[in-house]
Amino acid sequence: MYVSRAVKSIREDPIEGESVGLALTTADDADPDAVAAAAQAAGGTVERRLQFDDLAVSVAHEAVADVCAIDGLDAVETTDAIAITTEAATDEDVEFDG
Repeated sequence: MYVSRAVKSIREDPIEGESVGLALTTADDADPDAVAAAAQAAGGTVERRLQFDDLAVSVAHEAVADVCAIDGLDAVETTDAIAITTEAATDEDVEFDG
């Protein structure tokens, strides 16, 4: 399973009292409802369902390791690392560094 550097950093050195948004990429054979229930059991809140049965969850830093241990995941990234676009998005909605 892929775990982004940012998530690894939080998992290894959580900041007490802080939370993070995580994008959970479910495996092709995973039951997304079971993954959502496991995320909730780990202390997370399912904020929304994404494309391809993936999930956006919020969780306390201290629970990130538990979320990473959920069966049925292919990847765990921060929600900052994903782009959610709509037909209404314009060039003005995009910020570029540099």
